Amino acid sequence: MGLFCYYRSVKVVGVENVPKDAPVLFLSNHQNALMDILLIATNCKRKPWYLTRSDLFKNKIFRPLFQFLQMIPIYRIRDGKTNLSKNHQIFRKCGQLLAEGEAILVFPEANHSLKRRVRPLSKGFTRIIDAALQCNPNLDLTLVPIGQNYQSPRQVGDTAALYVGKPISVHRFKEERPYARTIKKEVFKELKQLTTHIQKETYESVLSKLEDCGVDFTQPTSVNEGMEHRAYEKTPKRTKSNNAIARFLFLWMNLPIVLLWRLWLKPKVPEPEFEATFRFGFSLMVYPLVYLLFLFLISFFYNVKTACLIVIGHAALNLLFTKVFGITSSNQRK
Repeated sequence: MGLFCYYRSVKVVGVENVPKDAPVLFLSNHQNALMDILLIATNCKRKPWYLTRSDLFKNKIFRPLFQFLQMIPIYRIRDGKTNLSKNHQIFRKCGQLLAEGEAILVFPEANHSLKRRVRPLSKGFTRIIDAALQCNPNLDLTLVPIGQNYQSPRQVGDTAALYVGKPISVHRFKEERPYARTIKKEVFKELKQLTTHIQKETYESVLSKLEDCGVDFTQPTSVNEGMEHRAYEKTPKRTKSNNAIARFLFLWMNLPIVLLWRLWLKPKVPEPEFEATFRFGFSLMVYPLVYLLFLFLISFFYNVKTACLIVIGHAALNLLFTKVFGITSSNQRK
């Protein structure tokens, strides 16, 4: 429900490619921190386990919650070289889960970035495959690539699209040596087709032209084809409609909450990739409390029925601004 209210639209393409019962390793590009996980979790038709950066588990209060949500810590070089050896046990656990027919979500880029390109893949997910095959050499393990796509990933009222690729059977590569390298190449090739992939060498110039043309980044196939044929150079710049009136009304109606976000929480966001995650979590916690307080205060001046209608009307207008007008900034880089 929170994601429905936060995003203008979420499109899911190819979910029929997800096996219902077989062991699955979901492999997704990683742009938008926790939002990537939430969108996959609510749309993949499975209940996957999640490999998560280990520093989140340092908080003893939330550690039981993370475990309940089937999150598994993974250790990176920045967590200290001495901790890397703990990954052997993590990989064995993942292998056992897959051997039992479970699903696991991994971000093989091993980091997140708002840049619209697929970064080189780490070999961590191939070690999970090795561990699963050691548990059961005949395991029918399936890899499912997922492309995450956002129009303005840091903004509320954004549009998002998940493209689920064709399943890849690990059995296809078992006879190849080294098969891990071949699998990485195959997954990398699939991810480049499922999301916008701008070459590193010309990234800034091409991205600027794509934004000037007003391309729809939630349609990666057409965007990538346009880049291949340099079609963006022939497209006139789009006159951007920023829905200024709708944004002004939204800000005025939600001014206390907006100020609390901008002046208190937003400056504490550690990285740009976490901005949407922090805003979503903030909205999910604050709005129910604000509406309850709003209902309580209004009920002193009006009867309960009228107070409920006012609160529901305010929420409906907010949803209207998000779904119909969109309240994202016209500048996608903000």
